[in-house]
Amino acid sequence: MQTRKLNEEEFKATMTHKMHNVTESATDVLDVWPYVDSVPSTDLEGHSICDRFVEVVYRNDDYRFDHVLVMTRTKNVYLAVVVDLAHDSIYGHRVLDLKREYGLS
Repeated sequence: MQTRKLNEEEFKATMTHKMHNVTESATDVLDVWPYVDSVPSTDLEGHSICDRFVEVVYRNDDYRFDHVLVMTRTKNVYLAVVVDLAHDSIYGHRVLDLKREYGLS
């Protein structure tokens, strides 16, 4: 399966000012696991996926993209899989380190 590592600009372009937690309410969810399994280990920046566990799913304000946060074995570090809702496909991925990005401990 073809994967696409998003740079910071590409990733942030899929976000809106307010991101909505749709973890409990999302329907017709795309199966991200074949994609996650295909992500090269080098793209994970030394982190490893934690037992196929999705921590949370955020949807942007215009209902175009979902950010599926796949848990890694490192606290506050996720593989963010970006789903393009309009095309029912995966747009790409990025390692999201909340400590680095937002100063979380």
